[in-house]
Parts: sequence; structure tokens; C-alpha cells
Amino acid sequence: MEKFPVAMKFCHPWRSYQEEVLSELDQHLDNGHLHLVAPPGSGKTVLGLEVMRRIGRRTLIVAPTIALREQWADRLTELFLEGVRPDWLSSDLSSPAFVTVTTYQSLHALFKSGGEGPLLSKGFGTIVLDEAHHLRTSWWKTMMDIKEGLGNPAVVALTATPPYDESPAGWQRYVSLCGTIDLEIPVASLVKAGDLCPHQDYIRFTVPSAEELSEILAFRERTDEFLDELREDGEFIRYLEQHRWIAQTDAHVEEILGMPGVFSAMLMILKESGSEAYREALPLIGMPEETMPALDRSWMEELLTGLLFRLGDEEKETVKRLRKGLSRIGAIHRRSVYLTSTPAISRALVQSQSKLKAVAETVRLEKAVLGDRLRMVILTDYIRADDMPSAPGDEKPLTRIGAVPVFEMLRRKLGDQVKPAILTGSIAVVPASAASRLEGAVPLPHDPSFVRIPVNDANRQGMVAALTALLEKGEIDVLTGTAALLGEGWDAPCVNSLIMASYVGSYMLSNQMRGRAIRRNPADRDKTASIWHLVTVDRDAKDGGDDWQSLVRRFRSLAGSGSERNVIETGIGRLAVGEPPFSMEEIDRLNTEMECRVRSRESLRERWMRAVDSGSRMVEEVVLPRRSVPRPFYLDNTLKGLLYVAGFTAAGAAWDAGGWIRQLTDTPFGESTLWGGLAGLAVAAPSFWRAGRLYLRHPSVESSLKEIAEALYAAMHRSGMLAEPIEEDAIRVTDDGQGYYTCWLTVGTTHEKTRFMNALAELLGPIGNPRYLIVRRSRRFGKRTDIHVVPEELGRKKETAKLFLEEWKKRVGRCELIYTRTPEGRKQLLEARMRALSAEFVPEPERISGWR
Repeated sequence: MEKFPVAMKFCHPWRSYQEEVLSELDQHLDNGHLHLVAPPGSGKTVLGLEVMRRIGRRTLIVAPTIALREQWADRLTELFLEGVRPDWLSSDLSSPAFVTVTTYQSLHALFKSGGEGPLLSKGFGTIVLDEAHHLRTSWWKTMMDIKEGLGNPAVVALTATPPYDESPAGWQRYVSLCGTIDLEIPVASLVKAGDLCPHQDYIRFTVPSAEELSEILAFRERTDEFLDELREDGEFIRYLEQHRWIAQTDAHVEEILGMPGVFSAMLMILKESGSEAYREALPLIGMPEETMPALDRSWMEELLTGLLFRLGDEEKETVKRLRKGLSRIGAIHRRSVYLTSTPAISRALVQSQSKLKAVAETVRLEKAVLGDRLRMVILTDYIRADDMPSAPGDEKPLTRIGAVPVFEMLRRKLGDQVKPAILTGSIAVVPASAASRLEGAVPLPHDPSFVRIPVNDANRQGMVAALTALLEKGEIDVLTGTAALLGEGWDAPCVNSLIMASYVGSYMLSNQMRGRAIRRNPADRDKTASIWHLVTVDRDAKDGGDDWQSLVRRFRSLAGSGSERNVIETGIGRLAVGEPPFSMEEIDRLNTEMECRVRSRESLRERWMRAVDSGSRMVEEVVLPRRSVPRPFYLDNTLKGLLYVAGFTAAGAAWDAGGWIRQLTDTPFGESTLWGGLAGLAVAAPSFWRAGRLYLRHPSVESSLKEIAEALYAAMHRSGMLAEPIEEDAIRVTDDGQGYYTCWLTVGTTHEKTRFMNALAELLGPIGNPRYLIVRRSRRFGKRTDIHVVPEELGRKKETAKLFLEEWKKRVGRCELIYTRTPEGRKQLLEARMRALSAEFVPEPERISGWR
């Protein structure tokens, strides 16, 4: 067989984005690659099959799991071949056919064994890579070997989640195999077209259980005692006073630059102890004493980690004594000191048993809202099979998240309200009333109203299909499973509620799991979906604790509708939940607010439609608070002008006041005052003009951010980094009315926009170790100094850094360029970093994507 049958044809109409891809297929394949990014449920599989058909060559399709491998074969058979599986389709690598479907793991094992020869000899002309984000390290190398061994065939790469969080080297490896991204289809456009359903994210907040909280408080009590003793430890204070960074600060600037936080903490504890040794270092680093922050646990963690493991002083007796004391209270883990929350405490919060209660509350709420229409899936990381009772009365306390504990909790608490079930790679449990056609079903010994079915390689796919059918029919309405089995590639359009009881914070896995709920349901065209995220917050941690931070990372790439504004964007800010730390009152209020939001589900579709009508594409953006936006120095010019006027007027008044002078002239009294004032105005005019021009350019924070972004845009364009012709209104800035501003670039390629937004975030973000700084000083009044990073893109060369300097002066005001690789420049950089550390906390610019 050398080509596909003429009768092979897709049996349904194409979606709009699919038609667009197919109409431009030849252009996309010019470089031998088609790389498509689209959300789960958008129809990438059938599109890949149609591209394969149009290319018309022998094809190798590779998927990450057996379930997805079988899905490709099923879609080809059902949607292109009228349900008849052809003999030219194979899933057996030992017997490849015109179309061979396999898994990455199977291919990798074949290559490791050296048995790839017969496969490569088949001369595949097309490779289809499903869920291409899995292609890292060993799997990537295997696929590169296949690509080269086949003589560079056409590569069709499909994914919902490109590995954007990879290192630059990892990203380059990925692109070398899959090609650059040809088309990225946003969720918003698919919801607008009716190809995905409207959906909303919700958060269920919990706090540690009493037992977990007791362990946390006991640890913090031990660390409090240690810190109290340390503050009174004269030997420790003398050690710091004699430390090379304090005694010879000027000679160790380069070393201090690498760990400015440790140095800051040294100065803080010396000041708190009453030692005078810290004063000599302050002028060198430009830190006024009144700006030094208060010493707290986070600063002590920084100091002690540095002293024990970073400064090379491990053999000093004082350091050994500190290490011994910290080890005794369990405050050291993998060469880091923890005084607020250890990794063990963080794991306890992430896996908190309070989340089991949160799951029950959420199931009860969704059942009340949806009634018999509820089709819920709960995804966990572990099975926890040993939590299943083995006999009547053997019901253990449930203390951890897992498929079995969640099922047991629902069975015990809500068994009369919902029909729960389990589906994992090794066990399935369903209500006995739904098990009539399931082979091998055995009643649960502690509750015969449910049956258990063993799951193995032989029956796994059949079991998935059977329980999916039971869920669609409503014979089960809450299915708990593992993310490994159901989190990717599982197709169940009936799912309208999802609880992500998984610990993962990564973008790729989170987006895949979320995709289980947002697929459209042909049997329910009014379907909407809710997606619940569980978080246990540490109320004493300024950052909310590790579980909260993991959730924030998860949301950075999850696009969805805003809870209070008609927007579609990524980031947790769209849910309007505020910033940590969270009090118990706030947690209760937020949970109540989430319940109110989910009860207004009937308005979800309308809110999505209003939001999608407000834009046409997703764009990269930077969001930052008002106080992070640099503002021009108006007062220098304004007060300078006023002084000129006042000075000349005073001189005229003095002339008038001198009676003996008036007798020698014919000048009437008061006329000299008038002329003095007019002369002062004339001399002051340039200063007033400069102040007025700055104000006209920067009447608001919004306009200041626009001018700064335009300075960067112009400099990058002049440097050749942005190829598109420069446009007048290329920079957009909006004010959300709550103290936050959003900025984005409207022109250029996706790569150019990403490059610009990275540079803007760097310019407005924390100071690292740049080659150049922009320094602005108020020369006369208030002695204000602002220091900004020249983004790395422009700072690599002096010429491009100077271009940025020119554009900054033109739009923002006077400044100077500091090269930080000289001794004086290093001191300036140290001052900048120390100022940043001593300043009141200001959130970093946040990178998001928004529908505009």
C-alpha cells in the first residue's frame, strides 16, 4: 500500500480553527513541520489524522500512553473509515503497517534494545507527535534518532501545553524536533465558537487540622527559643563584628553582591544587639539607618543559611555550635535553615487531611446546585489502597488525600446523596446497582452496596470505557480517579465539575487535568463546568505557605474568565481573592464568596460571552501595582523655577525697601519688586517648561507606565530586536481601578512580543546582576534616588544600552548610565540591591496572558 484509500474522509464538519489550519497547510509545512498548540478537547486528534491523510505518506503516530494510542486508532476507524478497522493500521512495533500507532515508551525501549532497524526500514514519511510536551531528555533523543534515521520526514507536533517552563536549552531541544509553533489556539476563541464550554475556576480554602497545627506551633516554639538565646549570645555577636564582611566591607563588595540578603541580616542583628559595628558599613552601601527593615524569621533564615552553608566558614567553632543547635530542633534540611516551615511541614500542608473535608463540602455544594445533572470527577495523585476497610467495622480514620480515602469519605458522609465510584490503574469500585455488566465484580466486605473490580493491563482500557459510560448515564455521578490514568487523554464530555485534589503545580499537568471538564458535550449544548482547586494556607506565613505558592504557579498559565470583571486572562488575580497572609475571617469570607459564585452558575455563559466579545486574541502582558511604576521628578524643575522667581522678587523688594536708594532714582516704590519677579519668571521659564512637559507626558501613573514602555519599545526597535515598523500606538496600558496596571505590546510576532514583555518585566522587577543600571537622582530636594535595570537584551552591548538611555531621557527625564563591572559600578549595584532589600515590600511585576 502506497497511499490512503480515496474513500477515507472525515465524517463531520470542521471547526473554524481546523479549517484555517488546513487551508494554510502547505505554508505551514514549508519547513517540514506543523506545530499546533490547542487546549484539550479542541479536536487536535482528528486534525492530526486529516493532516496525515493530506500528506499521504506512510505514517508513524506516537502518543504518551496506551489509552491515547488506542484513542488514535479508534478515531481513525470511527471518524474516517465508517467504523471498519483496516489491515493497514497497526499498534504492534514488531509488525508495522502503513499507519503504525505506538507510545513514546515503546519506541524508547525498542531503541535501547537495538531493534529499531526493521521499523526504520519501513520508510515512514510522516511522524505525528501527540502531546509533544512529553518529549524531554531520553524520549526526545529517541525521537530525534528516529527523525534522522528516516531522513527528516514531515513532523506534525500536537500539544495543549508546550513546555514554556523549560530552560532555554530545553526549549531549543523541543523546537529542534517539533519546529517553531505555527498556530496557538486560545481557549477563549474556542469557547466563543462553541467548541469548548464556558467554565469557571474556584478555590476551596482550608487551614491545617488541629493535629497538623499542633506540630507547626511546636516547631515554631522551638525556633523562638533558639532565636531568643541567639540574640543574647555574646560570642555570636562578636563573631559577626569580626566577620570579614563587617570588619573589611570595602574589600569584599564582590562577595557581598552574591548574597546581599545575608549581609543585610548581619547588619540588622548587630543593630538590634546594640553593637556599633554595623554603622561603618552603611555609608558604603548607601543605606540610611532609618530604612533598615525589622529583623524577622525570614531574615534570620537568610543569615543562618549563609553562615552555615554559603560563606565557606563551616569549620569555625561558632558556626559548628550553631549548626548543632539548629539540627537539634529540626531546623536544617539539605543545607538550608528553616525557622517558619520545614519541607516536612510544607508537605503536611499540601497533603492536609483538612482537604478531605473540603472535598466533601464541595461535592455537597455541587450536588445541591446541579442535582441529577451532576457529573463530577475528582483527580488525586495516589490510590492509598490500604485505606480501604477489609471487613465490617474496620473503618480507619481518614487522614490523607487519595482515591480510596476520598471515596470512603463520600461513602460515609454523602452515600445517600451521591453515587460515588473509583477508577485507577489497579482498582475500580462502583455501586452494585451499576455493576451488572462488569466482569469480576466482588462486593466490598464492609459495604455490599458497592463492588470492587481488579484492574490490570488486560482490562484497563475496557474498564475506563465502561465506567465512562456509567458516568454519562448517571449511574455514577462522582468518579474519583488518579491523575495518571484520567488526567490526560481521557475523553468524557459529560464531566461538568472537577475537583483537582492533586498536588501538582506545574502548568502542563494542571492544564491537562483541567481539560477533562471543559470539553463541549453534544448531548448538553448548555453545559458549563466548574473547576475546583484545594489549598491549605499557612496563616502565619507572609507568602501564604508552600501550598498557596504552588496554586499561584498553577494559575500563571491557566486562562479563564474573571470573577468580578469581564476579562479572560491567566493568573490567580482574576479570581479576586486578595493576597496573603489570610486571617481565619478572610478564609471563611472567601469560601462563602466561592459558594455564592458557583450558585450563580446560570450567568456563567453570559459572562463568558461578554468577555470574549471584548477581544480577539491572547496577548502577553505585564501587570504591576501603582507603587511599582517609576514616576518622573517634577519637583526638581518646579521648585528650581520657584526659587528663581522668589530670589529675583526678593531682590526687587530689597531695592524698593532701601529708602536711600529710592532717593537717588525716580523708580516708584514697588516697581522694582515687579521687575524682579518678571526677571525671575524669565530665568525660571526653562525649569517650568521642563516640569510642564514632564507633567503633560506623565499626568497619571498609567501614562508614566506607557512612556517607560515606549522608551523600551523604541530602544529595542532601534537596536534591531523588533522587526515590525514602529507604530505610534503600539503600547497599551489599562487601569483596573484597584491600583493595578496592565501593559502590553500590540504589534509584532509572538516571539517579539514575548521578548519585549520579558524585557519590561526585567526593567520593572527586582534588581539582579545586570551589566548596566539607569540611575535617577533628585539633585536638590528630598535626595530621592531611583535605580532601574537596563534589560539584558539591551545591556549586552554598550551601544544598545546607550540607545535605551537616550530614549529614557527623552520620555522619562534625566538619568545616568552606570556600568556595573567596574569597582565603582559594583558599589552602585550593591547600593541598589541593598535599597531594594530594605524597601517596603512591593509585589513583582506579574506576567500574564490576556484576551484583548
